[in-house]
Amino acid sequence: MRRIDRVLKKINSDIDGKVILEVACGCGEFSIAAADTARAVHCIDLDERRLMTDARENERIHFACMDARQMKFPDESFDTIVIYNAIGHLTGIIPHVVKECLRVLKSDGSIYIISSFKMDHITIDTELFPYLKLFNMKFETVAEPIYRYVRIAKQRNNLVQECEK
Repeated sequence: MRRIDRVLKKINSDIDGKVILEVACGCGEFSIAAADTARAVHCIDLDERRLMTDARENERIHFACMDARQMKFPDESFDTIVIYNAIGHLTGIIPHVVKECLRVLKSDGSIYIISSFKMDHITIDTELFPYLKLFNMKFETVAEPIYRYVRIAKQRNNLVQECEK
């Protein structure tokens, strides 16, 4: 089983038949794998040069060059949002990205930050967790031998307005 397949199996209930957004998609590895079961996968990055041909040619995948701090999607557009092996690239802008993800996430949706990279784990510990705790946001985290998962559920106390303080 490929590593990405393990990730999808773990979060399958939030992917299967749903509209997904992958933030900071890079080559699109997660988007390609998720497209097998998701209704649609949207993926964004600041640069399209790394995007694999399989992502470009998949009719279920919709790529856009876009800044995760100012997404051009309407409110509550996505069932699930995933940041896969990329949170370390968002160092210094995490509050803006989380706020924007909460805006475009449906009211019963989840944001997953999933990573196997040490660089990402440092960012999760030093930037993401302190931010979530500052605003009393509820989150779950699981560490496995390869991956670390953080799930932020959109709940009444995780509303975007509370993040604007």
